[in-house]
Amino acid sequence: METLTTSPLIRDDEIFLRMNLAERIQHILLIVSFTLLVLTGLPLMFYELRLFKSVFSFENAFAFRGLLHRGAAVLLIVDIVWHTGHTVLTRRGRDNFRELMPRAKDARDAVSLFGYNVGLARWLYRKGILRGFFDRHPFWRFENPPEYGRYNFIEKLEYLSVAWGSLVMILSGFFMWNVELSLRIFPLWVHDIFVIAHGYEAMLAFLAIIIWHMYNVHLNPEVFPMSKVWLNGKITGHELKTLHPLEYRKILAERQQAQKAREDRSGAAR
Repeated sequence: METLTTSPLIRDDEIFLRMNLAERIQHILLIVSFTLLVLTGLPLMFYELRLFKSVFSFENAFAFRGLLHRGAAVLLIVDIVWHTGHTVLTRRGRDNFRELMPRAKDARDAVSLFGYNVGLARWLYRKGILRGFFDRHPFWRFENPPEYGRYNFIEKLEYLSVAWGSLVMILSGFFMWNVELSLRIFPLWVHDIFVIAHGYEAMLAFLAIIIWHMYNVHLNPEVFPMSKVWLNGKITGHELKTLHPLEYRKILAERQQAQKAREDRSGAAR
């Protein structure tokens, strides 16, 4: 892996736009709707816990909880419709969507990151164990962490998980909201599947956010205490070089090509 050095064409303090205003608002709406859905949905699954009993002890508490839960669901649907329109109707949205689609490289990156973090292959190589194999197949030595472009495989998985999870939650939640319609269309056991899928998908999403997503955007040493991209949409040249070196190289190559074209025109003018 070629070590990246600072280029005069991209200063470390140069600011690049990673999320525009529309994308940041969509993300904030997702945070608000998801948080409300979790806070108003978990009490149904864990009502026997003392905490939820105390919070929802006042009169009409669960009726209010239901209204708030449905309101948050509508907000989530509006946000998804907006995001879908932004993705389909704008060039930036389409470009981002293409970049977020998984590729074969993402599978290799996942294996490479796991192997690099474990460090077993490097240890074996230093001890002279299987050295011939590692010399013939240097990938499996996991000498360096993988390099990412605009989005790494974790961000892609999170994006697709939100899309899939939202589809499951909206579909199952719609029929839970309209029980009579559900029972007219489906047998009772199908409706029961909606209830089960809704609850367990909610738990899965909650755990994924507080364990996986929170680490990657807050607790990861490379961004601790928090990545501010979701607030200001900005990333510096240094952060781009560190976290997204393939995108850094792409921008650098474009600027080098543009600089060469200017020099060629300047030379021809003389």
